[in-house]
Amino acid sequence: MPCIVWDLGDFRMRPLRLGLRLGLFQLSLGILGVLTLGLLNRLLIQDIQVPAALAALAIGAQELMGFTRAWFGYQSDRIPAGRLRRTPFLIFSVLMLSLLFGIAVWLVLQLAVAMQGSDSSAAGQWIALLVLVFVGIGTAVSAGGTAFSALIVDLTSERERTRLLAVVWSMRLMGVMLGTVLVNRVFGSACSVGSSPDAVLQGLERLMLAAPPILLSLGLGSVIGVERLSREPVPSSDPDVASRLSVASSKLSLSEMLSTVRSIPQAAEFMAVLCLFTFSMFLNDAVLEPYGAAAFGMNVCATTSLNAVIAFGFLAGLLISGFRLVPRLGMIRTSQGGAAAASIALALMLVAAPGQMQDVLRLSVGLFGLSLGVCIHACLNLMFTFVQPGLTAVLLGLWGVGYAYSRGLATVSGGGLLTLIETINGGNVFGAYVGVFGLQIICFLTAGLLMNQLDVEGFRRRMKATLCEVMAIATD
Repeated sequence: MPCIVWDLGDFRMRPLRLGLRLGLFQLSLGILGVLTLGLLNRLLIQDIQVPAALAALAIGAQELMGFTRAWFGYQSDRIPAGRLRRTPFLIFSVLMLSLLFGIAVWLVLQLAVAMQGSDSSAAGQWIALLVLVFVGIGTAVSAGGTAFSALIVDLTSERERTRLLAVVWSMRLMGVMLGTVLVNRVFGSACSVGSSPDAVLQGLERLMLAAPPILLSLGLGSVIGVERLSREPVPSSDPDVASRLSVASSKLSLSEMLSTVRSIPQAAEFMAVLCLFTFSMFLNDAVLEPYGAAAFGMNVCATTSLNAVIAFGFLAGLLISGFRLVPRLGMIRTSQGGAAAASIALALMLVAAPGQMQDVLRLSVGLFGLSLGVCIHACLNLMFTFVQPGLTAVLLGLWGVGYAYSRGLATVSGGGLLTLIETINGGNVFGAYVGVFGLQIICFLTAGLLMNQLDVEGFRRRMKATLCEVMAIATD
C-alpha cells in the first residue's frame, strides 16, 4: 500500500515539478516582454523622443516573424528519433535572446546619444539596426516557443498537460512581475520623477550587463537535461504511429506539408475557430485603459491599476481552468464557458458607464481577466490536442502562426475600430466603445458556438490516411 500511495502522489506531483522546471523558460520570456514592450518602448518614445511610429516599427518587428514557427517546427520534427529534437532549438533561442537583447539595449544607448546630438542620419541608422535586432529576437522566440510547446507534448500525457500548462503560464506572469522588480533595482534613482537623462542612460548601461546573464541562466536551467528525462515519448494508442508518420512527413517539403494540412477539413475548421477565438480575446487590448479614462474620468494611475486587476484574474483563471475546469468539463465546454463569462464581463463594463459605477467596472475587469485565463488555457489545450505523433512541432508551429497573427490583428483592430466607429457616429465616444465591445461579444459567442464543430479524432484519422497515401506513392 505505501508503494501505491507513493506512485499516486508522484503522478500528481510530476506536472507541478515539470511545470516549475519548464516554466523557467516562460519566466524568462515574461521578463523579456516587460523589458522590451514596456521599458524600451517607453524610453524610446518618452525619454529619447523617437517618433511613436518608428518605435512601434522597431519593437513590433519581432511580431512579424511568427510565420517562421511552422518552419522551425518542421525542422524539429525531421530530426531522427533517438536524438534530441527540441533541446537544440531551445538552446539556440536562449542564447540568441540573451545576446540580442544586450545588443538592443546598446543600440538604444547609441540612438539616445545620436538624438541628443541632433544627428538624424546616425539616428536613422541606429533605428534600422534596432529593427534588424528585433527581427532576430522575434525569430529566436519563434524557434524556442515552437520547440518548447512540442517538448511539453513529448513529456506529458493529455491528463498531465492541462495542469502543467496552468503552472507554466502562471510562471510567465511571475516573469512580468520579476521584470518590473528588475527594472526598479537596476535603474534605482532613475525611476524617480524628474530624474536626469544621464541617470536613465546609466540605468540602461547597468541593464545591458545585468539582464542577458539572467535570461541565459533561466533559459538554460529550464531546458538542459529535461528532454533526456523522458526515457521515451509518452505512449500513444498505436506505438507505431509516430514512426510511420515521421517517415511519411520526411518525404514532404514544408510547402507540401502545409498543403496537406490545408486539405484536411478539420484542420481548416480548427484554424478558423482558433483565429476567431484569439481575435475575440485581445480585441480590447488597446482600448480598455482609454475606456476607463473616457467613460469614467479615471486618472492615469487608476486606469493603470486595471492591468493589475486583469493580471490577478488571469492567474486565477489559469489555475482554476488547469486544475478544475478542464479535467472535469473538458476543453470544449471550458472554452465555451470562458467565452460566455467574457461576454458577460464586457457587457457589465458597458452597463457600469452610465451610472459611473467604478466598483462594477473593476469587478467586470476582474471577471474578464479570469475568463481570459480560462479561455487562453483552454485554447492552448486545444492546440496541443490537434497534433499528431511524429508531426507535433510542425502542427504546433502552424497553430502558433494563426494564434500570433490573430492576436496582433486584434490589438491593432481595437484602436482602429474605435476611431472608425467614432468618426461614423459623429464623435459619440461611448457609442464607439459600445461598438468595439459589442463586436467582441459577438465574436466570443460565435467562436463558442463554432467549437461544437471541432472534430479532433476526425482530424487525426484524416491526417494518418493522407500521410499513408504519401508513403504508398513514395514506395511505388
